[in-house]
Amino acid sequence: MEKLILSNPLAPGDILMSTSAIRDLHKAYPGEYQTDIRVPTGCEQIFENNPYITHIDDADKDAKFIKLTYEEIHRSGASGRPFAYAHTIDLAKAIGRPIPHTTIRPDLHLSQADVTWPSPVVVKHGYEGRYWIINAGIKNDYTLKYYPYYQDVVNLLCEKVRFVQVGQKEHNHPALEHVIDMRGETDLRELFRLSYHADGALNCVSLQMVIMMALNKPCVVVAGGREGVRWQLYPGHRYLYTNGTLPCCSFDGCWKSKKQDCVNRVEGEPK
Repeated sequence: MEKLILSNPLAPGDILMSTSAIRDLHKAYPGEYQTDIRVPTGCEQIFENNPYITHIDDADKDAKFIKLTYEEIHRSGASGRPFAYAHTIDLAKAIGRPIPHTTIRPDLHLSQADVTWPSPVVVKHGYEGRYWIINAGIKNDYTLKYYPYYQDVVNLLCEKVRFVQVGQKEHNHPALEHVIDMRGETDLRELFRLSYHADGALNCVSLQMVIMMALNKPCVVVAGGREGVRWQLYPGHRYLYTNGTLPCCSFDGCWKSKKQDCVNRVEGEPK
């Protein structure tokens, strides 16, 4: 078998998206490849129980190193191809063979324990009822993604929906009222389990959105106009976007990162 060591130094959401390329490679050429992965610390949890990952030593002279990329993002406005296919396209170029796409869903493998063990919100907070996950945070390098009205949504729904707030410690996650606060309390596997037991999730374009797609769970995505709709839209999700309603994102997303770069900001909006 040909040995491939695949590296992905990007954010967890991007890494989870890349799992579809690995799955499709093995489905296209069963038994012909052995694959291993190199990712930032903690993100290896994304590949636990993954049948397509086998340890390959870095010193193995027969191994080929390939960096997983998604250059299709630069053409997606015209091509209409989704993020789910982008890594597959570049991996196919790297190996010099076509890789047919199988499904738009990322490849996340839960163990029997993940499915049968209680949700982390039961273990850590004693709450045994139904809930939705809410990720109301933002990465400081992508401030344009921030939605300032999460608290208003919680207030409107607090008598019908119990929200569990999640978020990575290194990011900016303002505390919400009337929620179960689990910010910084989960590693990736715990977040997967929390998501599996949830009724749905509310968030911006983020890792949480990708997790819900992998688990075939409902998700409301407050997207705005930064990304192209076809690039990020998934079946079963409610994708709230402004593409086509503003001149800055009339066809594709604007792809701006910082809030101050937005050319259609409303004066007096919440910070």
